[in-house]
This record gives sequence, structure tokens and C-alpha cells, in this order.
Amino acid sequence: METKKLRFSEKMAYGLGDFPEVINSILAAFLTMFYTDNIGMAAGAVGTMFFISKLFDGITDILAGVLIDKTRTKWGKARPWLLWLAVPTGFAAALIFWIPQNASQTTQLIYAFLTFNLFSSVMFTITGIARSSLLALMTQDMKQRGAMAAFGMFFGLGGTILGMSATFPLIYRFGGDVKAWRIVFTIYGIVTTLGLLYAFCFSKEYVTSVEKSTTNEESKLGFAEEVKLFFTNKYLLIALVMTVLVNFVTQVNSAAQTYFYTYTMNDPMLTTSLNLVSVVPIIVSIVVFVGPCLAKFGKKKTMYIGILGQIIGFVVRGIAGTLQSVPLLIAGTIIGGIVTGLLAVPVSTLFADGIDYGEWKTNKRIEGMGAAITSFSQKISSGLALASVGWVLALTGFVANEVQNAATNNGIIALFGWVPAIVLVVIFLIIRFAYKYDEIAEQIVIDLDTRKKQ
Repeated sequence: METKKLRFSEKMAYGLGDFPEVINSILAAFLTMFYTDNIGMAAGAVGTMFFISKLFDGITDILAGVLIDKTRTKWGKARPWLLWLAVPTGFAAALIFWIPQNASQTTQLIYAFLTFNLFSSVMFTITGIARSSLLALMTQDMKQRGAMAAFGMFFGLGGTILGMSATFPLIYRFGGDVKAWRIVFTIYGIVTTLGLLYAFCFSKEYVTSVEKSTTNEESKLGFAEEVKLFFTNKYLLIALVMTVLVNFVTQVNSAAQTYFYTYTMNDPMLTTSLNLVSVVPIIVSIVVFVGPCLAKFGKKKTMYIGILGQIIGFVVRGIAGTLQSVPLLIAGTIIGGIVTGLLAVPVSTLFADGIDYGEWKTNKRIEGMGAAITSFSQKISSGLALASVGWVLALTGFVANEVQNAATNNGIIALFGWVPAIVLVVIFLIIRFAYKYDEIAEQIVIDLDTRKKQ
């Protein structure tokens, strides 16, 4: 059953379970601007609030991982959390935008911190770790995992791009004021809830551990033991570092884009049109290119292709910002989109491979803790990306709703293009010199299967 071909509905369930990540990415792109331009909060204070929030978020990641690893129900240990938190997650996302408009800056910061963390540190954390754990719990077949990751990328990244494209038009359609923001994100909250309910109903945990196959019972590991198992597993550490860096590239570009289009390119509606331009290349990348490339080249070489294409795309977009050239911006967007899946899909499966590697070494599986620590580092990188935008804006003299000075524009262009390209070079070096799992993956699955049969 662990290597059986998953049904379409099961792969789709894994994909739709990524809707909390979709709304989290949309928040990363728009929430800073909502706070600064619509509520009137200081950019530097908002950036610091995000960074502190992500540190707090990291603590809840670890707690959620332990919680999931200790969960035992008839539905499994990860799936039930998708059901239990489906409605609260959608509600928490909408609540962020009910910040009091006429309150003091201190009151607004407290409300922003509490509501943002209710969604990000609690609801999104638990549902995200539960959903990530399903990649290791639904199958041990690398091709099936690749297919699941492709579905996750299709709905996750596709939903994010469509959401970002639709947000400004919907806000303007509903009046363009704070009330419009509340209506739009209430709709997004409802969609998120429906996605989580589908994910619960149509997924199933098939994978059992060697320990359970041997004793018919899986021991509940202590917190210290789980942490030790994670940090002594080199492939979970590689997954952690890769997730941090790839997420930072995505989030810093995403968080800077609304400022880039509004102030550098002088056209906020480019947020919609350029995100729509990227949809087709990204879909083609995920649906057409990922599977054949993984089958022919393996993960390592597929990630090489993705990195090189992304670097070219970001460099072209950086040049486009400097020249204020929309045609170059379109070209960079298409180039980056067509190779997106070739990096993002393989990276999203590294964690599950690390879980198998750890069981191969120790006979212990730590899906919850593995997903938690990976999520922890991912959120730290997201917080750093969001904070970087706020800090750069504050340091370069940003003034909301005004023409920006040269220093601010250069800072925005750097965050949108040059910084992601530099980080991608670092990612290439890590894969080149540290990642060798492709060489042992097949033998690991065979050995684990043999132990269970014995």
C-alpha cells in the first residue's frame, strides 16, 4: 500500500490542503502595504512587528510538530488537524483586516501582532505542518511524491498568483477602502476553509513505520529525542537550509512587488497583469516539464536547471526596474515562471526523503517534528523577508503615497531582483557540494520495505 499509485482525488487533496499557504503568501505580498498605506502605520514598526512575530511563530512550529507526532486517531496523526482547524483558519485570516482604523499606533500594533499571530503562528502553523507531513505519510514512492508535490505547487503557487492578481481589482471593485479589504479577505478565508475540508476528506495516511510493522505499536518519542533525530540527519538539515533559502527568494520578491509596481514602475495594476502573465509559464513548468525532467535527470540536475533559469529571470527583472521597461519585465517574468517548478517541486520533496533516510538509519520516523523544524526555519526566512522590505523602506526614506527618492527606488529594485538572484547562487553551491541523496534513494526504500516484510 505504501507504493501504490495514489488516486487523482488524493493528489488533489494534497494540493488543496496548501490553501493556508496561499493566503499566507498573499498576506506577505499585500499586508505591509495595507498597514502603511491604508491604516497609516509606520513602515519600520510594521517590519519589526513581522520579524518578532516570525520568531514567536517558530516556537509554535516546534510545539505543533510534537503535537502531530503524538496524535493517534482513526484518521491518522496529521489528517485530523485539517478537519479540526478548517473553520478557525479561515476566520483568523479575515480577522487580521478588522484592525481599528482610528485607534492609536500602539493599539493598532498590538491588534496587528495578535491577529497576525493567531493566523500565522497558530492556525497556519498547525495545518501547514499537518499537510506537509502527509507527503511522507501517504507514500514512500519518489515518483508519487513528485506527483503530489507538483499538485501542491499547482494549487499553491497557482492559487497564490491568481489571488495576487485578483486582490487589487477586487478591492477596487468593492470601493478601495478598508471595508473592501475586509470583504476580499473574508472571501479568501472561506475558500481556505473549503480547501482544508476537501484535503481532510480525500486524503489517507498509508505509510507505516518499521517499528509499527514489527511491534504493531509506534512509540511516542520525547521532544529532546525528536530534536536529536532531526539534527543528526544530514538530509533533513539540507532540506531545512534549502527550504529557508528558496522561501526567502520567493517571499522577498513577493513582499517587494507591490512597492515595485506602484512606486518604481508607477503602475500598481501591473501587480495584476504581471502575475497573470506568469500563470501560463508556471503551469507549463509544473504540468509539462517537472515530471520528465525528474525522470530523466533526477532531482539534482533538475534543480540546477531551475536555479539557472530563475537567476536569469531575476536579473532581467532587475534590469527592467532600472530602465522602467515593461517589455523586459514581461520577459523576466516569463523566464522565471517557466522554470519555477523545476526548483520548487524537488525542494518540497526533500523533507519527506529525509524522513525515510532517518528511518533507514534509526527505525524512527519523525514526520511531525521534521515538518515543524522545516516550517520553523521557513517562517523565520519569511519574517526576515517581510522585515527586510520594511527596514529597507525605512532606511531609504520611504514616504507612503508619494514619489520616492532614488535610494528608495534602488532598494526596492534590489529586493525585487538582485537579492533573489544572489541567494539563488548560494542555493546552487549547496546542491552542488552537499546533496547526494539521488544516489541512495532507491536502496533506502528497498531496505525499509525488506525490514517490514521480515
